[in-house]
Amino acid sequence: MANLTIKGWNFIERIGSDILPHMGVGIFSKDTVLNYSITNTIEQFEDGLFVISLKFSSEKPTNSSPIKLVWKIPAINLKGTWLTDYASDRRVVSEFDNERMLTSRAAYQAPVVCLFGHDDSNIHTFACSDAINTLSLGTGLYEAEGWSQCNIILFKEPVPDFKEYEIKLHLDYRNHRYETSLNTVSKWWASMEAYKPMYVPNSARMPMYSTWYSYNQEMTTHGLLEECKAAKKLGYETIIVDDGWQTKSTEGLYSYTGDWRPERFPNMKDFVKEVHDLDMKVMLWYAVPFFGLNSNAYKKFEGKFLYISDTYETAIVDPRYPEVRDYLVDLYVQALQEWKLDGFKLDFIDWFIPNENTALTLENGRDYASVGPAVDKLMTDVTKALSTINPEILIEFRQHYIGPTLRKCGNMFRAHDCANDSVSNRRRIIDLRLLTGDTAVHSDMFMWNYEEPVELAALQFANILFSVPQLSVRQGQIPDTHKKMVEFFSGYWINNRDVFLDGKLKAVGPAENFPLIRANNSKKEILSIHTDRVMELNGNFQAYDIINAKTSTTVVVNILKGLGNCRISILNCLGEVISDKSMDLQKGLTQFEIPVCGLLNVSLN
Repeated sequence: MANLTIKGWNFIERIGSDILPHMGVGIFSKDTVLNYSITNTIEQFEDGLFVISLKFSSEKPTNSSPIKLVWKIPAINLKGTWLTDYASDRRVVSEFDNERMLTSRAAYQAPVVCLFGHDDSNIHTFACSDAINTLSLGTGLYEAEGWSQCNIILFKEPVPDFKEYEIKLHLDYRNHRYETSLNTVSKWWASMEAYKPMYVPNSARMPMYSTWYSYNQEMTTHGLLEECKAAKKLGYETIIVDDGWQTKSTEGLYSYTGDWRPERFPNMKDFVKEVHDLDMKVMLWYAVPFFGLNSNAYKKFEGKFLYISDTYETAIVDPRYPEVRDYLVDLYVQALQEWKLDGFKLDFIDWFIPNENTALTLENGRDYASVGPAVDKLMTDVTKALSTINPEILIEFRQHYIGPTLRKCGNMFRAHDCANDSVSNRRRIIDLRLLTGDTAVHSDMFMWNYEEPVELAALQFANILFSVPQLSVRQGQIPDTHKKMVEFFSGYWINNRDVFLDGKLKAVGPAENFPLIRANNSKKEILSIHTDRVMELNGNFQAYDIINAKTSTTVVVNILKGLGNCRISILNCLGEVISDKSMDLQKGLTQFEIPVCGLLNVSLN
C-alpha cells in the first residue's frame, strides 16, 4: 500500500504497524511541533477487532490545532458507507470529500462509520469513545490505488486548554454482516460508565398517539380527549401533546417558547387527570434550547445565548451557564410535579452548537468552557431529576441527537420528521435500530391523505413495523376502511411486539433503503418486503409472517429446505382472511399472490 502522506498535514508518527492490518494508523497535525506528548496502547479482542487508546498529555494547560488519525483499507467488495446521518446517500466517496462526511458531537449524530460490502458484509467499521466533543469522521477512495482512506479529526473546532485528553478508537475488520459490527459498537459504548443507557419502561414500547401532524398547533382539550378514547381502544397507551399547548398564537414560529405556560391548555392538570382516567399517559413537547424573542425567558437570560435565529424568532440559550441549566431542570421538574406528567418530548437539542463567535473560556459566570460537556451536564441533570421523581419517566429524542451521550438521557429515539413518506420513515427507523440496543425506537408520526385508497394508506403503517408506532391522524375523520386498517395493524403489531422490537434484526440492503427486513425469535420470523425480489425462508422456525409492503401482489419465496405440510393464511390490509388452506411447501421457488399491504402466514403443522 502507498504511504500515509497527507497533503496539508504534518506527519507525527505511525502506530500499530506491527499488530494492526495494513501498516497501522498514522497521526498527523496542522502544527509542525506539538506542545504535548501522545502515548498509545492497542488491545486485540479477537481476530480483526481492535481498540486503540490514545492519551494526549501536557504538564501545563495547553491547546491543540486539529489532529488527524489516518489509516487505509483495500476497497475490495466495497459497496457503500453507512453513517448515522439519515440524509447520507450511502455512496463510496472520493478522498476529496472524506473530511466532510460526518460531524459528531454531544447532541448530534454518533461517532461511527461502517463500510459495507455487496453482500451486506462488514468491510470495516470504526468508532470513537468520545461522543461529547466535536469530531469529524470520514472515509474516501483513492482512485489510483483502489484503497479507502479512513480518518478521524480531533480538535477540528477550537477546544479549551487541557492537560490531558484521552480517546479510544474501535476498529472492526471482521468478516460478518454489517449489523453485527454496528451492534458491537453499540454494546461497546453501553459498557462505558459515561454512556450507561437509560432504563426503558414498558410504556415506551407501546403504541402512542401524537398530535403534531394531525393538529399542528390547532388543538383543544376536548378534541385530544376524543383522540385518546379512540386510541385507547386500539391499545395505544400514551398521547404526545406536541407544539401548541404553550401558546394561543400560531404566528411567530418559536417566538413564544421559553416560558412554557399552558396558554392553550390553562387547566393542564385537569387535562392530564382526564387522560389518566382513560388509563393513558401524557407527554408534553418542549423545545429545549429555544428562548423565543417574545418570551420573558429571553429578557431574563439576555446575554447568555449561543446565538439568535432570526428565521425561527428565537435565541439559542447557552448551557454553559449554571443558572440556565438550573432554569431548564426546574422547569421540567415543576411541570412533572404540578401537572403529574408521564414524559417529555425534548426537541431541538442539536441546536446547542458553538459558532465562530463563541468564546470557549471560563468567563462571565460560565462553569464550562466547551459547549459539548455542558450539554451533557444539562441533559444528565434533567434525566436524573425527572427519574428521581418518577423512575418510569418517558423521555423522547429525535434524530439527529441519538448518540451514546443522549442514550443515557432518553429512553425513546424517534425517526426524524418525514410526513407521508413511508420509505424515509422505514430507512430512518432501521438506521436507529442498528445502533440503539434496547432503547425504544419510535417511528416518525405517520399520517396520510384521508382520500387515499386504504391499501396505499396502509403503506404508512407497513413501513414502520420494526419500531414503536406513533399515529397522527384525526381518527374521527378517516374513512371506516382506514379505521379498520389501523385497528388491524395496531393489533397485529401489539401481538407481535416481541418479534418486531426484540427479535434478531436483519436489514437487507442498506444502500437500497432496506428493501427486505426480517426479525425472529426462537419460534417465529417476520419479514417485510418492499420491492419485487426473491426472499428466502430457511425452515428454522415454526411460523413465518410475510408482509407485502409494496404495490405489486406477487411475492416469490425461495424455500431453502422443505417445510412439509403447512397452514397458509392470506389476509388483506383490513385483516380480512381471503385464503386459508394447507399446502406442502417443498424446497425451491414458490409464488404467492398477497394483496398490497396484506399478510401471508405460514404455520408448520
